[in-house]
Amino acid sequence: MKSVNLQLDHNNSLEITQLDDNLFEVRLGINGSMSMYYMTRDQLENLEQLGTSHIPIETIRAKLLSD
Repeated sequence: MKSVNLQLDHNNSLEITQLDDNLFEVRLGINGSMSMYYMTRDQLENLEQLGTSHIPIETIRAKLLSD
């Protein structure tokens, strides 16, 4: 199981864990509030839906989405 943890600004964070080939658990901590999502690979590659488009997607792809 692969996992990527990114510390955003201040106490905000993003944690992505690969559950199987196409399913990921995404935990987004923003301003002390934690949200959890289950996303497919296609959804994860389009992070704008989480409001986190400023995250360096190349970092996530290199560490987690590569085959």
